[in-house]
Amino acid sequence: MTEQDVLCIREDFPQLKRLIGEKPPIYLDNACTTLRPLPVIQAVVDHQSRTTSCHGRAYHRFGREATEAYAGAREAVQGFIGASSPGEILFVRNATEGLNLVARSLPMTPDDVVLTTNLEHNSNLLPWQRLARAGRVNHRILPVDLQGGFDLQALEGELQRGVRLVSLFHLSNFSGIEAPVAEVCEMAHRHGALVLVDGAQSVMTREIRVDQLGADFFVFSLHKMMGPTGIGVLFARRESLDTLSPFLVGGDTVEDATYEDCVLEKPPERFEAGVANVDGAVGAQAAIEYVQAIGVRRIHDHVVGLNRMATEGLKRFDRLHIIGPEDAARRGSVLNFHVDGLDSRGLARVLDDRANIMVRYGKHCAHAWFNEEGVPESVRVSFAAYNTEGEVDTLIRTLSSLLAMID
Repeated sequence: MTEQDVLCIREDFPQLKRLIGEKPPIYLDNACTTLRPLPVIQAVVDHQSRTTSCHGRAYHRFGREATEAYAGAREAVQGFIGASSPGEILFVRNATEGLNLVARSLPMTPDDVVLTTNLEHNSNLLPWQRLARAGRVNHRILPVDLQGGFDLQALEGELQRGVRLVSLFHLSNFSGIEAPVAEVCEMAHRHGALVLVDGAQSVMTREIRVDQLGADFFVFSLHKMMGPTGIGVLFARRESLDTLSPFLVGGDTVEDATYEDCVLEKPPERFEAGVANVDGAVGAQAAIEYVQAIGVRRIHDHVVGLNRMATEGLKRFDRLHIIGPEDAARRGSVLNFHVDGLDSRGLARVLDDRANIMVRYGKHCAHAWFNEEGVPESVRVSFAAYNTEGEVDTLIRTLSSLLAMID
């Protein structure tokens, strides 16, 4: 994207027009939550201004409009990720709920093996950890080296031992590295295993085609791709979806019920208990259309370019250690680092106080990896389409000034 393209995009984000201490914000916490553009905000406002009703069970005009809006959003998601039908799209609160839904709903025995990697977000570790501690599954962890990358030979060895489900990241939220999902799916299916992919970090910078990836389940959150909070997606391939039993039941999940039993709705409705988040679905569709208008490939190239610039500016500091591959292209939108002798929480706070540079600090919901490797809490910078080279330059200059003060 050209500088003018980015400036035009920034016009859509009212959050970037705020002045804090007479300076604009520099928002670099996009791996957590992206900002929302006006078309998304306006889509939600317009829907709320015209229609407020239950979808699917109210047959007056407002109810029909809500139902149509919800169905339209489902179709938009289907097209965006290349699912074969809208019925394979389940709306959930976020990727975390989607992962938990599979963990709680997929029929498994205590002898069934769930294989995850050592780089998983807590949302793709803790559900399996809890099931294993309760004796309901056998949980194994496949090591992945941040420098060497994904070891497909090691995966083959695990699969040969017997695996029911491989559940893994698409892009690591703290190192940015990419898992070879298509190859993993091919290998897993050859050995009779299912594959669940956490795509929370990949949907805005990778062209997702679930039909080509081969994943049985794929989850993501809209708040990481310029959409509202409180709305996420679980894609489940039809044959895999039919094996799931809902772990939430109630309103809108049944065709009929007696005091003794019920007849469940067909998927996906049987998995979407209660009044649906129609407002969130409307915002999700608007976010998808907004991202598509910019172009996922263009966003990817832009954030990698910013990451390269930031990496070149920061790697000259001997005390600063980048987590993940040295090549910024292999880290995508993520630049995560810690500095010898500096508390990451304090550093993030100073960046915010001095220059309105908003970053994330901590163990980034990957506590197990940080604890196992003995890596201290870090500062994570993550880029989006609206970030500029000027913002990266401010980040470099501010960090350079801070590090010079303590040398």
